[in-house]
Amino acid sequence: MRPSRLMLLSSLLACCPVTASENVAIVLDASGSMWGQIAGRAKIEIAREAVGGIVADWNPDDHIALVAYGHNRKGDCADIQALIPLGPLDADRFMAQVRALHPKGMTPLSQAVIDAAQALKSSEQKATVVLISDGEETCHLDPCAVGAELETSGVDFTAHVIGFDVQNPAHQAQLRCLAENTGGRYFNARDAHELGAAMQGAVSASTAPAPLPASATLVPQGTAHIVQPLAIDWSGPADKGDFITVTSPEAPDGHYLTYAYVPEGEGNGRVSVDMPASAGQYELRYVSPRREKSVLARLPLIVGDAQARIEAPATASAGSEIDIVAEGPVASGHWIGFVHAGADTGAYIGNHYARPVGSRSELRLRVPAEAGDYELRYVLNESERVIASRPITVIAAEAAVSGPVEVMAGDRVTIQAQGPSGSSHWIGFAPAGSDPGAYVGGGYGRPQGPNSTLTVTAPAEPGDYEYRYVLFESDRIAASQPVKVTPARIALKAEATYPAATHIQVGFSGPRGNGHWIGFVPAGGDGSEYHGWSYVPESGDTVSFHTPETPGDWDLVFHLGGEVVARTRVRIVAGP
Repeated sequence: MRPSRLMLLSSLLACCPVTASENVAIVLDASGSMWGQIAGRAKIEIAREAVGGIVADWNPDDHIALVAYGHNRKGDCADIQALIPLGPLDADRFMAQVRALHPKGMTPLSQAVIDAAQALKSSEQKATVVLISDGEETCHLDPCAVGAELETSGVDFTAHVIGFDVQNPAHQAQLRCLAENTGGRYFNARDAHELGAAMQGAVSASTAPAPLPASATLVPQGTAHIVQPLAIDWSGPADKGDFITVTSPEAPDGHYLTYAYVPEGEGNGRVSVDMPASAGQYELRYVSPRREKSVLARLPLIVGDAQARIEAPATASAGSEIDIVAEGPVASGHWIGFVHAGADTGAYIGNHYARPVGSRSELRLRVPAEAGDYELRYVLNESERVIASRPITVIAAEAAVSGPVEVMAGDRVTIQAQGPSGSSHWIGFAPAGSDPGAYVGGGYGRPQGPNSTLTVTAPAEPGDYEYRYVLFESDRIAASQPVKVTPARIALKAEATYPAATHIQVGFSGPRGNGHWIGFVPAGGDGSEYHGWSYVPESGDTVSFHTPETPGDWDLVFHLGGEVVARTRVRIVAGP
């Protein structure tokens, strides 16, 4: 009988007699999203570095195991693997396994924690899982419920969870609930520095004695306003992982909205914390996640509102560009742009927004390709709050495209077009009836203004096509006209015999598209090997080039669209 995944995990994680003071399993997210980047570095690379920092400082009295998920197969919720068995640390072996992880698949984080907890249970000692995850559960389990079930199952087990670059508050809440329901702590990390601090804090909470009670102080410097940084003078223990946060006064300890870590070991100083996006009454807290009583200081805080507005036309033509003026708060996570009328706060339309550049921003926005009712919105922190909006109606673009109703395959064709300008619009050939994203390589060009005259190359394959005016690469076909592409009519006018290595002229008739060529290939050849050739000119009926140096039978060919479409046999003879 084939052993189950849990049996394999159990045998690996509990393979050896354990006398360590603490048993810790690191569960590392290696799902496909870990290829996402922060400041130009892949998250999996940052995670490897943070794990390396833990390994370098590991207490030899503590035993450690490594579990990963999502690194072997795409779309497989059973892709969970124990890579290092529970036991004394072999740093080189441990890090070799971490470096070998290549993210691929799903995020079965809940099942990974269940498997690790059940496997560690067999050691009959208190066990801790440190989970690093960059997103939500994607395999149909509820992390919050899983944490509660593990806590009541009799397993002496704690999960400390690190949310790495988890921006969605709902996904953060999932991970926090998993940790808190097992008696563990939740840490958030937005970048490499914070991930290192969070991992140190989680491991310390797992392996080090709980620190003694401590106190802290908080003194805001100035008045708080939404989404603006507020300087805060602080004093406190400054353990690794301590942070200052702003949260709702009613929120339980461990929750936060915005935060900043305090420098380790300094005892006092000043940090800057970004304020929430909504005005109102909040609470400033000094949080030490390792301590039993984690909130060491709390202070009421009133956050004032800010004003914002958008100046823009009431209507705009689909696929065009408009100039707007936006006034409001400035931050890298704010944006101004189009959404469908009535859409929820997190909605946006890709490539139809811009970031504020100052308290007064003059911006140019792309208008969506589909006509309809929209809103222009000023959104704070990507999706936290819409601080200003105004309606705008997008009207259908006036566009037209025309050209010959019948063209020869591979020939040059002149197309006339009228419509909106834009660097991502295009005019050219597409198969008849195909979706808006279909196109023919080499058979299109960009509009040159409201009126365009373009010369493009017809498809090499005969059949039914359309001339199209397409907005934003593939969003919408603004105009089209049917066109039939007929087989290429080609004639090569050559002598039956030529001397080797001699300059000759060859007459021809046929299509004039870019990239076509006439030349010599070995008899029966497909054109991948050639000896003497010339591109087909835009005008004229002859080409010139040298004959091959090797006597024998050769084919003079017309090469179009990557294929030989016409050929005539020629004998090359030795010169005098």
